[in-house]
Amino acid sequence: MDTPMMTTARKSFLLSLTFHALMGSLAFWVLTQLTTPPKLVKIPMHHVTLISLSKPSLKPQPVQAPLIEKIKPLVKEPQKPLLQKQSVAKEPIAITAPIQPPALSQVTPTTPPVQTFVAPAPPPVKVSPKPDLTAAKRSFFASLRTTIQNHLRYPTAARRRGMEGEIDVRFTMANDGTINTISVQRGEAIFHNAVKTAVSSASGIDVPKNLVDSLPMEIELTLEFKLNS
Repeated sequence: MDTPMMTTARKSFLLSLTFHALMGSLAFWVLTQLTTPPKLVKIPMHHVTLISLSKPSLKPQPVQAPLIEKIKPLVKEPQKPLLQKQSVAKEPIAITAPIQPPALSQVTPTTPPVQTFVAPAPPPVKVSPKPDLTAAKRSFFASLRTTIQNHLRYPTAARRRGMEGEIDVRFTMANDGTINTISVQRGEAIFHNAVKTAVSSASGIDVPKNLVDSLPMEIELTLEFKLNS
């Protein structure tokens, strides 16, 4: 025995089946309408006949002869003699040109030349040659040596021993005759002090005027120690 729920479900199934059947039929009909081939339309054929048209015959026209014009010769009329007019000679009229004043030549002002004064060159300064002072120096050195030699004092120890010898001494002399920087260059040491004392005693000696400009000067002399002196 069917329940009410089963009856309702069966009805729904039948309705759904009916709906789908209708939709399927409709879709089939639409497809058949779209895919139906078009009908062929027959066009009746008519026979056409071509009629040939004959060309009209052209008759030749008669050729006309060219017209020749008769040319009449020209008759020249005799020329009438021309009356020559007697030419009356006219006296030539002299035309005098206007006298133009002589053109004035433009005189350009001349500027006087500028005189340049050239100072005469100064006369060359005569440089007097330096005098030869060799002889004067030799004479002064000899005199100076004699003065220092006279101031020598023989050392007592050297005299007892009988010692003699030569001593080379060097010193500097200023232009006023002052003697400085005394040094013994060669000789026995026993004579050194005596030599330095003798050189110092000659300081302030008179210097010749012609030798003043050549000083200061470094001088070297040789002094002697002899027992028989």
